[in-house]
Amino acid sequence: MSTNETSSNSNLFGKGQIMESTIFLPQEKDVLNVILQDEQSYTVEDAKELLVLFLNKEVI
Repeated sequence: MSTNETSSNSNLFGKGQIMESTIFLPQEKDVLNVILQDEQSYTVEDAKELLVLFLNKEVI
C-alpha cells in the first residue's frame, strides 16, 4: 500500500466495494477476500499491488 495519500479520498474503496467490482476476476476476488482487511480502504492500484505481491510470494 502506498503511504503517500492524496487529499482526495474519492479513489478509496472498502473491501466490499472491491469484491463487488467487475475489475477483478472471480479467482482474484477469492485471493483479495483473504488479503484485504474489512476496516481498511484501498485504491484499485493498492489492491492490484497486494494481489501481485501475494501471488508472487515464495512457497515454503
